Amino acid sequence: MKKTFILILFFVSFGVSYAQEEIRVLWLGNSYTAYNSLPTIVNELSTGTDKTVKSKSICPGGYTLFQHAENSTSLDAIREGCWDYVVLQEQSQLPSIDYYRHNTMRPAYQALCDSIMMYNSDAIVVGYMTWGRRYGGKQCVDFGDGLHCSADFVDFNHMQDTMSAAYCENAYATDSYVSPVGDAWKEALSRDNRLVLHSTDDSHPTYEGSYLAACVFHAVFWQESPVGTYFNTSSISPKRAEFLQNVAHDVFFNDLEKWNIEIDITGIDRSCEDNDDFKVINSPNSDNILIKNKNGKSANVKIININGAIIADKDIHGDATLHIGNSQGIYIVHITEQGSQARFVQKIVR
Repeated sequence: MKKTFILILFFVSFGVSYAQEEIRVLWLGNSYTAYNSLPTIVNELSTGTDKTVKSKSICPGGYTLFQHAENSTSLDAIREGCWDYVVLQEQSQLPSIDYYRHNTMRPAYQALCDSIMMYNSDAIVVGYMTWGRRYGGKQCVDFGDGLHCSADFVDFNHMQDTMSAAYCENAYATDSYVSPVGDAWKEALSRDNRLVLHSTDDSHPTYEGSYLAACVFHAVFWQESPVGTYFNTSSISPKRAEFLQNVAHDVFFNDLEKWNIEIDITGIDRSCEDNDDFKVINSPNSDNILIKNKNGKSANVKIININGAIIADKDIHGDATLHIGNSQGIYIVHITEQGSQARFVQKIVR
């Protein structure tokens, strides 16, 4: 990753100098990014260190990535070049609605990635995984092509699983990063259900919600733990700040492969990934992928190549073997439980 180093000289009784590390970040999103000035909080986390984040934000309320892909202000900002990171944040409901996830979010994400790479060959694209509504529910949106709805999510966790899968799918298809903010919210709420991360509209973030998001982005941008970073005592208590920093650390570093981020950490076995129900076993010496279905659930398994083509599609009720041949490349394993919106998404490299 390209970073800028600025030499700052202080002339006192003795000449002292140190190098300050600076990254430039372009944020393309909407009010979820603008609320509580998330880019400002991200920069504040580096207070007292030799790190600086210089940001530019284009975040009109309710904006979609499709609108950014056609917006001259957004495209001009991309053309400025010299961005180290470009953050893409979709409208908050679209990733949960199958129609829009496939027909709007996915092509817009690809179009923006193409534009970013054209003018910023060293930039890293980061998908800003947002969070589900506080109580889940059925999400319906009409962007001029008729009303399209999601499943009727039973709660926040149910909706968040679908949001997470949508952002991971786009990252794997475009070789970009995921900033797992929504999953960090899920983990934080599982540890302390008294937390209030949603505002009174059950959608936008409280300051604590934005602070947790900033901690996750700190880990993504600097690839270091946010534990021990700065917090504004007038906005958040030391105890709560420490709690949220630790959640961000755990969510980010415990599943780097899921976020499509490679950090040289020894001792990680990348041969398989799993959750409570499924394990994907990728053997490089076989033409097959093995799905271990731990609880015998009925599910559909699709294996998708980097171009978006489905190369295997199978309904399973127990362990299963799917043939994908011996071609090298990146593949996405997408598992959907029957009668549920619960999804498990895993990237595999052959």
